[in-house]
Amino acid sequence: MEITETPAVRRWPAVAIPAWVTAQLAWFIPAVAAGLVVGHRAAQPQPWRDEFASWSAATRTVPQILALGKNIDGVLVPYYVFLHFWIRLFGDSVRSMRVPSVLAMIALAAVVALLARRFWGPAAGLLAGLLTAVLPVVSRYGQEIRGYAFAALFATLATLVLAVALERPRWWRWVVYALCVLLIGLSHLLGLLILAGHGVAVLVTAVHERRLRALWWLPSAMAGAGGVLWLIRDGLGQHNTQLNWLSAAQPKDLANIPEMLFLSPTIGGGVVALALFAMRRGQPTSAVVRGVLLGVTALLPIALLFAYDQLVAPIFLGRYLLFVVPLVVVLAGAGLAGLPLPFGVATVLTLCAISVPLQLDIRKKHSSFDYRGAAEVVEENERPGDGIIYAPRGGWQLVDTGLEYYLRDRAPRDVLLARTETQAASLWATECADPAACLTGVTRLWVVAGDSLNPYVRATATNELSEATRAALKPYAIQRSWRIGGMTITLLVAKPAP
Repeated sequence: MEITETPAVRRWPAVAIPAWVTAQLAWFIPAVAAGLVVGHRAAQPQPWRDEFASWSAATRTVPQILALGKNIDGVLVPYYVFLHFWIRLFGDSVRSMRVPSVLAMIALAAVVALLARRFWGPAAGLLAGLLTAVLPVVSRYGQEIRGYAFAALFATLATLVLAVALERPRWWRWVVYALCVLLIGLSHLLGLLILAGHGVAVLVTAVHERRLRALWWLPSAMAGAGGVLWLIRDGLGQHNTQLNWLSAAQPKDLANIPEMLFLSPTIGGGVVALALFAMRRGQPTSAVVRGVLLGVTALLPIALLFAYDQLVAPIFLGRYLLFVVPLVVVLAGAGLAGLPLPFGVATVLTLCAISVPLQLDIRKKHSSFDYRGAAEVVEENERPGDGIIYAPRGGWQLVDTGLEYYLRDRAPRDVLLARTETQAASLWATECADPAACLTGVTRLWVVAGDSLNPYVRATATNELSEATRAALKPYAIQRSWRIGGMTITLLVAKPAP
């Protein structure tokens, strides 16, 4: 990734703007644009199950978070601890909990611009950064209470630091690189797959340029990755608990990579086409080498994750590969820089216009479940002394967690609760062994059930409940039922004694 000659790219229009100003505008304008786009209505879509899992974990004490990590989500413990302290400072509103990801995406747009500027000049930096800012996938995971945005940011930053370190090796630059690698692993462990591409870039630099100092990459990468070995230890044995709903990917999924990464085949195909255009004929050899190495850095994690999916366990998900998107966008910026600047900006604006419907959909909802609507039904119709049952209790719908977020202490008594999620060191609470005994004295009872999605089964008042619970509900009759966004809410009342 080292620069050995001046890249032949289109320059900025000949206007009286100092070079240092254009160099700074190349990253500053994309950062502002990302803030406006990603931050727009960031709190409007209600959280989905993964975000409720983050909230559930982060609102525990740090020892309780560590205990949770022993059973599930071990690789996410660092993010949960970070979110724990963030919530203590800024509260747990949806807006507050999404702010860190919004900020990470703003920083990402700037880093993408800086990386493209370093390799291909200010125009490429500006266009790559603006393209980052308007991508729907950036908005989607910039509005997510999860660590994916941070993984994308630190993976891209690590690539930028590596490029600088290969060009001008200094011990402190390798320390910064090691820190970036550590932060990648702490954000999302799979982001460390980018090291495979970094290793190829270092090897090419060491052999082709005969710069053995580039091999300082190896101890730096090992030091950074070594800091998250405890996450690997805790996470390897939890796959069956966390991803048991996932099936192995098919070869056709590789053909759908642009859609998988960019959430849209049209937008993804356009960005990939621009990335390929960066390696068009007539480019200086160094520019082509940089493009190929950056492309390899993006492709290797995809290939490695697919291989793991096929040979070990299903894990091939688009959000796990979010960190490769910025690298493809950097290449797309280089392709756009091959056009006159007005045409490059027009291309970005065209992709922005195409993405508007998807951007609007992203800001409507993140899943089919309307937890807030279900909570409102219960709150508007409950009476003192009511009880509530959540179904399925051990499912990924996290019905109880979602309603708990909205109802707080206004929720009816959870009549079947034996141990809370925190007490069980899990994301799921446990229920009493004798439902009939636990329902004693309850005359009005709510059942909130979420649809099963894999395979899809529409929830009814009882089909998600255990046989023992269904039997315990025989003395009750349905008084009223609501159907709200993937959930069935049923109010039952005790039948008159014969």
